[in-house]
Amino acid sequence: MTHIFANKNPTVFFADLEQQANHYPVRSVKLTAKDRSLLGLFLMHKDAEATEVEAALSRLAASFNGTHNSVTDADIDSATETLPGDRQLKRILRTELDRVQLTRLPCSLIMLESDSGHPEKIIESIKECLHHVDIIVQINKHKFAIILPGTNLGKAILRAKTILNATLASNADSRMGIALYYANDHFSSDNLITQAEAELARTRKTSAEPICHVSGIRAEDACQVSVEERTQLFGFLVKDTN
Repeated sequence: MTHIFANKNPTVFFADLEQQANHYPVRSVKLTAKDRSLLGLFLMHKDAEATEVEAALSRLAASFNGTHNSVTDADIDSATETLPGDRQLKRILRTELDRVQLTRLPCSLIMLESDSGHPEKIIESIKECLHHVDIIVQINKHKFAIILPGTNLGKAILRAKTILNATLASNADSRMGIALYYANDHFSSDNLITQAEAELARTRKTSAEPICHVSGIRAEDACQVSVEERTQLFGFLVKDTN
């Protein structure tokens, strides 16, 4: 994959990046120093709320310790103890469904419900089973949404079973419903959530089966990519409009 910003100085790079951002549902804000020199470009989802942007900027500022080290996952994890919540779920899913159209890789959504009175233990159990690109959203004390980008139905089922075993090891019963979104699908994030919720509801009716999922294996499920390939694809995919 050719990177369209290769071999460009920072000023030209940010100018091109700002132009490219106009083709996506994002807002771009130039970051400047006191002397008005360009420091960088801040990109955010067009539906991001002011409080979310403020919190993100605070974490960014906190990650700089005087040596301008780059922001790492560890920096962000240490700066915040909270997970994305129910209000952020639809926005995150919209971004991931747009990504499906670009990568042509399916996205799985797992709705998990637990009877544990200790959500922090459930969160830790889930995190142990996630890959770098996966996202966990806490809907309430007992329910979580797990977004698995680039994951087909077969892999989503295997991941759900791994999560189930991890939660059982924490002495907590859990149930999961799985829904899928493919590149040829054109329904909304609300519809995907509804499908996952419906599968979760089926687990309540069939107590012997803690994992229910949408039926049928589609052609897209034959796509096999590694975790590393997904990370690279999602991290460097840029739409070339030239």
